[in-house]
Amino acid sequence: MKIIGLLIVCCLLVSACGASDTDTDTDTDTDTNTVTATVSEPTAPSKVSATATAVVEPEVPTLLEPTVVRLPADPAAPTDEWVGGVNAAGWEFHRHLRGNAVSSPMSIGVAFSLSRAGASADSGAILDEIFRFPPTGLHRAANAVDLRLAEASVEPTTLEVANRLFPDDGFELLPTFIDTASAHYGASIQPVNTADAANASNTINRWVTDSTRGLIPVIVSEDVVRNQELILVNTVYLKADWLVPFLPELTSVEDFTTAEGEPVAVPFMSDYNPVVRPFVQMPQFDAVKLPYEGGELAMWLILPHESVGLPAVEESLSAETLTGLDDIAQEGLVHLTMPKWEQALPPTDLFGWLCPLGFCAGAGFDGIAPGVFITAALHGAKVIVDEKGTEAAAATAISFADSAPPEPDLVFVADRPFLWAITHLDTAAILFMGRLVNPSE
Repeated sequence: MKIIGLLIVCCLLVSACGASDTDTDTDTDTDTNTVTATVSEPTAPSKVSATATAVVEPEVPTLLEPTVVRLPADPAAPTDEWVGGVNAAGWEFHRHLRGNAVSSPMSIGVAFSLSRAGASADSGAILDEIFRFPPTGLHRAANAVDLRLAEASVEPTTLEVANRLFPDDGFELLPTFIDTASAHYGASIQPVNTADAANASNTINRWVTDSTRGLIPVIVSEDVVRNQELILVNTVYLKADWLVPFLPELTSVEDFTTAEGEPVAVPFMSDYNPVVRPFVQMPQFDAVKLPYEGGELAMWLILPHESVGLPAVEESLSAETLTGLDDIAQEGLVHLTMPKWEQALPPTDLFGWLCPLGFCAGAGFDGIAPGVFITAALHGAKVIVDEKGTEAAAATAISFADSAPPEPDLVFVADRPFLWAITHLDTAAILFMGRLVNPSE
């Protein structure tokens, strides 16, 4: 017997390592139309096993043609409101995680923004409260933001947001939902036989693997997929070069003091000479901005003062504060030292965060098809940060002076727990964010 369920999966990969209204907006509310650091789970039971059996070659999948052409970006769409709500929700999910943490507000926000098109009245109202979705123009806003993000995907930067619907091959989605998914999210549709959970999960994982360039090989298990009517999947992939890369020969092993006060030896990257960078000095923390090639994206590092500590800084911060760092930053010479790191979030149950807010398994999605309800929501992530950049960038961005370097305005040594966030400067969207408390885990 089929479970009339909806599974939402949002996963991402960010390789932030240098190289390594007359519209058809079908808003459901108003409009019709290298050191490994594994992220620990939230306090509520959260990790969902996605251990895959030996990969079985799936049958050749059928990819359906979009029902409507994707719409261009609407300049009047409420993008600021959409981004602000998604950033705020993403920040709350980040705070829900414990220990090392990595997640994508953008991936989670896009997945639930798309699912909102099929939510029943009660479920939609709760999602609107959690994500602060705009009351009108929700899907036009998501479309406009996505298309603006795509403009940042210019060599050597790759930034891709992808959505795919995997309905059971005997299940019919409502046309209005399909039209919204096509017109505003560019979502493709690939039917699978969820009764054959091995092939269905392999098909979904294969698409996620391709979308994330092989760095997230498994996001769903057979048990998660079996007898579902629809699996909605979003991926976000980023690969970007530092504007000013680090020289590998300057990387050395130093001590990082963990949240428990224990020293662990990890590789640290360092500027050869102080570099002109935007930075902010606050009573509780220092922050420095690392732009990527192309000028569209940047990573902010937020380092608490030793006397304050990371928990107090996180308590005082908000998503609006993070994205507002650009407005108060000054430029000066910064001598930066930071660890190389990898972080991974295994497939994690979002209901550990969402259910206390009123959105739990069983929430209705009658706008997808009559009787549909949500059964699971998963998020997985991975980030890799190192010194690499393109050869051209390395040759032109680093200078070697014969005389002594000037005194820096800020010495920034990230040798203790810190926050990081990767933002899209044009929209102020937080693409990825995390917390590093022990890079040796």
